[in-house]
Amino acid sequence: GCVPLYKIAGAAAAEGKDLDEVADIAQKFADQMATIAVGVRGATHPATGKLLSEFGEDDMEIGMGQHGEEGGGRQKLRSADETAELMLNALIRDLGIRSGEKVMLILDGTGATTLMELFIIYRKCAEILQNRNVEIVADHIGELLTVQEAAGFQMFLARMDDDLTDLWNAGCNTAYFKKI
Repeated sequence: GCVPLYKIAGAAAAEGKDLDEVADIAQKFADQMATIAVGVRGATHPATGKLLSEFGEDDMEIGMGQHGEEGGGRQKLRSADETAELMLNALIRDLGIRSGEKVMLILDGTGATTLMELFIIYRKCAEILQNRNVEIVADHIGELLTVQEAAGFQMFLARMDDDLTDLWNAGCNTAYFKKI
């Protein structure tokens, strides 16, 4: 959640809001977001080349850390649709998202997950949210924080309002993230 948080706080600052206002907006956003990750192949250490975590051929880990740390959710590999539903439902429960609300959905590949795979997950998430009468008003699908060839992805969900959506949609041009 750090990239969208920084983006929204940066947009608020660029609008000329004072430090206290920017901090309040950032805290409001932080209080309304949650993330969960899934791994199917561990990351490699950049200096040693050794795996940071290992998975069986048919295993996946839900709830893993950004760098492949075990999260306690080791289980047999599931289909993309089943994985998307399991993860999204956990985030919906955590945030208490209800019918009629607006959300941001971000799918962040971890290095070895293809864009096509992320779009397959997104398709299922969009279907689930639509069936719950929850509108996706902001999104991003791609690589934000990669992890040394790890296979898997992070799913990020945040409750949005019009002000937060406007800040997310504001243009930015940084070395790390661009939005036109």
